[in-house]
Amino acid sequence: MKQNIKNIQRQARELLLKVFYTFDQKGEPLEDILKEYIHLKEINPEVVNYAKEVISFFKEKKEIVDETIKSHLQKWRFERLGYIEKALLRIAISEFLRLKEEGREEDFLIKRVILDTLDLVECYTGSKKSVKFVNGILGRVVRELFKGYEDSLYIRSTQ
Repeated sequence: MKQNIKNIQRQARELLLKVFYTFDQKGEPLEDILKEYIHLKEINPEVVNYAKEVISFFKEKKEIVDETIKSHLQKWRFERLGYIEKALLRIAISEFLRLKEEGREEDFLIKRVILDTLDLVECYTGSKKSVKFVNGILGRVVRELFKGYEDSLYIRSTQ
């Protein structure tokens, strides 16, 4: 049975969280880490392909992604970010920048990235404070990148 794109992207974001988390912990190349995860567990090829696209974009734009995060932190240093928060911010910002580059600025695409990211933050940290923190950064980045973006109710309610 073919999965819909929303489920594929959600699964890819969770896989990417594990890959980026390990990258921060061990410093190994992202592609090698992804291969390890694929070797350990059978993963839908569409999920793997989406993850590879995000990894490729991040590697090409790492400095821009990290600088985007740094410039939107308020009273916080990049080096102090938790591994999970940093990983998910890198993934989401990479996806936002990629959408912007491709001219795909539909609200539903942006909201899907935000909602999946916040869900993963809550799931893996168990902290409402982390969700609010990441949400605030994502909200500032999105409002800067996508000028006509209409905030979702979720974003406004958690700030």
